[in-house]
Amino acid sequence: MSEPWDDEPPVNTKNWLHYALVGLHGLERTPDAVLVALLLVTGALLGMLWARLAPTMAWIAALVQLFFVGLDWFWLAWLPRQHLSFGPVKPPLLGLIGVRTVIALLAGPGLWLGVPARAMLTVIVLIHLFASAAIIYATAIEPFRLGVTCLELHTPKLPAGAHLRLVHLSDLHIERITRREKALIEQVNALNADYILLTGDYLNFSYIGEPQAMAECRHVLGQLHANGGIYAVRGTHQVDPNAIVQALFDSLPIRWLRNEHLCVGQDGRRIVLAGASASREPQIDIPAVERALAGTPRDLFTVLLFHTPERVAEAQRGGVDLYLAGHTHGGQIRLPVLGALFTASDTGKRYEMGRYDVDGMTLYISRGIGMEGMAAPRARFLCPPEIVCIDLYGMSPTGNPS
Repeated sequence: MSEPWDDEPPVNTKNWLHYALVGLHGLERTPDAVLVALLLVTGALLGMLWARLAPTMAWIAALVQLFFVGLDWFWLAWLPRQHLSFGPVKPPLLGLIGVRTVIALLAGPGLWLGVPARAMLTVIVLIHLFASAAIIYATAIEPFRLGVTCLELHTPKLPAGAHLRLVHLSDLHIERITRREKALIEQVNALNADYILLTGDYLNFSYIGEPQAMAECRHVLGQLHANGGIYAVRGTHQVDPNAIVQALFDSLPIRWLRNEHLCVGQDGRRIVLAGASASREPQIDIPAVERALAGTPRDLFTVLLFHTPERVAEAQRGGVDLYLAGHTHGGQIRLPVLGALFTASDTGKRYEMGRYDVDGMTLYISRGIGMEGMAAPRARFLCPPEIVCIDLYGMSPTGNPS
């Protein structure tokens, strides 16, 4: 068993998401000729399906399939040229070929039930167009809809009339500086924060240690300003190896909290900032959080920075008032009513994004700034990136803020 301070254990062999992202990323090496052959075979098979049920429309149906898959290929290759995202083209393209094929196969039941071939083809084209619009929105529009989520908290642990502004950022996942990162710098500095609090995953998984990504991440971090300082924790060790985080923070005015806490601020505005490194291994993370919270003054408002939302029980036992986390990206892809399709957290959908009040403790899980790396599509849907601005107000023991 690893010791609590050994916060870079080997990747858990049961972490299927890590291995899937890394393994599927290898599909980027697929030769173009193989993809072209796959498209032609897919088009031919769909043409054969139509030939059995509506022979006069078979060639049109095949061309529709080839057109929309070709459009997807062009779009994914166009994104990095426009400095919108810098992910691989072929892994998401193969996924979209599957999506397009499923859409095309919807014609089978319709034609079998007697729907006129022209009407059925029109429906299929409309569904393809809707899918294209969703792809364009999710990759070129929503990832840049960076907004500020405002939150007010009142606490008797600060004197009446006291006010502190905390700005929470998580999951920057920087590949290159885009207009999103430029907006991030401008919007964060305009908030005039007392403290900026960072909860990990600074580089995109595809660009760990890559010199240009490192330099551009350092530029972004170096442009952030807070009156009382910037405090940070590491994200998961696969994305934030200690050596990389050390290099990112080197010479920048960022205090890296490693299983420790600090009392910050002056008389009347003092709070505790505690931070621990995440490994996604409970036997390491639980002692790390407990170590960070050991000896914290219970009469001071305590903020815990930890990358994932999985350590709620330890935070509560440690007297935490505000627990700031990220990691889930809010699911990154969400659907109406259902919400996040996947959160990559052991807590599942119990804590997927936003504010939760847990027996007197406030937990806030940021949707993050950037997006998942390796083979994952650089897309957000119904889950825009966010800056979290928390205004903390003091109040008298009777509950009166003034």
